[in-house]
Amino acid sequence: MMGPIERWDEKARLAMVYSLLAAKKSKTVEPLHILAALQKVSPDMLDKKALKAAKLALPRLPDNPLAALQKSVKWKFKVGEGYDYSKPHSEVSQRAFEAAHKASEEYSSEMTGVPHLLLGIFAADRGLRRQLERAGWSEEKIRTLCREYQPTKQDREFAENIRKHMPHSYRSGIGYDLHRLAEGRKLMIGGINVPFEKGSVGHSDGDVLAHALCDALLGAAGLGDIGTHFPDTDAKWKGAASLLFLEHTRKLLDERRLRIVHLDAVVICERPKLGPHFPAMRAALAKSLGIAPEQINLKAKTNEGTGDIGRGEAIAAHTIATLEG
Repeated sequence: MMGPIERWDEKARLAMVYSLLAAKKSKTVEPLHILAALQKVSPDMLDKKALKAAKLALPRLPDNPLAALQKSVKWKFKVGEGYDYSKPHSEVSQRAFEAAHKASEEYSSEMTGVPHLLLGIFAADRGLRRQLERAGWSEEKIRTLCREYQPTKQDREFAENIRKHMPHSYRSGIGYDLHRLAEGRKLMIGGINVPFEKGSVGHSDGDVLAHALCDALLGAAGLGDIGTHFPDTDAKWKGAASLLFLEHTRKLLDERRLRIVHLDAVVICERPKLGPHFPAMRAALAKSLGIAPEQINLKAKTNEGTGDIGRGEAIAAHTIATLEG
C-alpha cells in the first residue's frame, strides 16, 4: 500500500521516477534503487560520500530523470492510483513503501516525504539498514526527521488540486445498541441527561445513541467495534461519559483522513418523548465529532407496547454513518 498520489510530496514523486531509472539493469525495483533515488532528490540529507564509505554502491542516475524515462521506459499516470510503471517493485520494496505510508500516518503528516521513505527502507531491508547505520544513520535520527517533516506550500497545492479532480470515495457503517432501564440511573441519550424516572444500565453512562453511533463510525472506517476500543472490563471507562468515546473515534477517523458526511439514527423507546430533546442532542454530538448539527439526523420510535422495549424495560438505537475519504 503506497498510499494515494496526493499523499506524496514532490521529492517523493521524483524519487519514484529516479528509482525506476536506477533499476534499469534489474528485473525489479529494489530498496537500493529507492535509496539511490532519495540521495539524488535530497543530497543535503543523504551524503553520497558517507554512503559510499558504508560500501553502498549506488547506481548512477541522470540529471534529467523525466527525459531519460521517456526515452527508455513506457509509463503512464493514473489519477488516484499513483504511477503505474512497466517494471514491478520487489516484495521488499513494496514493504518499504507500505512502511513509509504507515510512518507518515503515525506522525500525522499531511504527506509522505523523504524521511518516511528512508524509515520504510530501514524497516523493510535489514542489509541496507546495517549499511545505513554504518553511514551514521540510526532509526531515532530518521524518526526525528519524520517528526520535524513539513510539506512545502507547493506540495499542499498539488495535493489539493489532485483531490479536486479525484472521484469521491464513500463508505458506510451500521450501529446498534440496547440497554436495560432501571430506577436510580440517569437517562443519558446523545450526550444529554433526559429527565425520566429510569436510566440506562451500563458500564459507562449507558448512552445508547452515542454507543450506536460509535459502532457505525468504527464500522465504516473498518476499525472494529466499540467493545474493541472501550471494553467494559476496563475500569477507566466505568461511569465515563460516552461523548468521550465519540471524541476518541473522531481522532481515529482524522488519523485515517476520513470525513464524516452524514449520520442517521433512530432511538426506540416507549417513554419519554425524545423529539423535544433532539436539538440539544444534535448539538452535543456534533461538538464531540467536530461536525455541524445539520449532518446529524435523529428519529424516535416506540415498540408499540411489545417486548422489553414496549414494556419500558429497555431502550435501543439503530444508526448509519457515511464517511468520505
